[in-house]
Amino acid sequence: MPKQNAGQSPSASGTRRRSAEAALNDARLLQLVEAFIGGEESAFDALAPMAGRMAYHLALRSVADTNVAEEIAQEALMRLYRRVHEIKGVGAFKTWYYRIVLNLVHDHYRRNTRRDTALNTLEEVRTVEVKSREEPLTALERSELRAALTEALNTLDEKHREVFLLKEVEGLPHGEIAQMLGVPEGTVWSRLSYARKKLLETLRRKDYIA
Repeated sequence: MPKQNAGQSPSASGTRRRSAEAALNDARLLQLVEAFIGGEESAFDALAPMAGRMAYHLALRSVADTNVAEEIAQEALMRLYRRVHEIKGVGAFKTWYYRIVLNLVHDHYRRNTRRDTALNTLEEVRTVEVKSREEPLTALERSELRAALTEALNTLDEKHREVFLLKEVEGLPHGEIAQMLGVPEGTVWSRLSYARKKLLETLRRKDYIA
């Protein structure tokens, strides 16, 4: 069994390991994008599964429907294949690609009047912050929390919901979100603040926080 450094918690070690893996995945992703832009058609075979997962997870958090998320991911891949040369530098890939996915999500909502937005995994990301106690959540509590979060997100319009998802779920910096959405960075801060306020109001009503 590997020795644990003094003062190093298992959770901190796991976080660093996941961060290192994410950095390697990002480097590989951009390497494949660069190869495909350069005319290496076979690079798309390796790029497609990675880009497909990115699109699927972002779409699923927006539409809460696995079938719709799959359709959006497939269309995003088609657009990636056809329009990859529009990317202004490999480093801009994520911003460019997330914008495509969000546009497809918006198209979905324009075609459907019902707004059944849900964020199925947000409770796993924010549990520590929204529960005012130490012990783990039970399955019932996780289900109830998911319902409460869904209710909160359903009160938001597209512009506030998408900022919240990009920041709190995808972990993108404010500047990158601003560039992606074509708005000033201050607008991102204000939309995020509003979205968080609405979320907290709902969670207080449900007694998840004091």
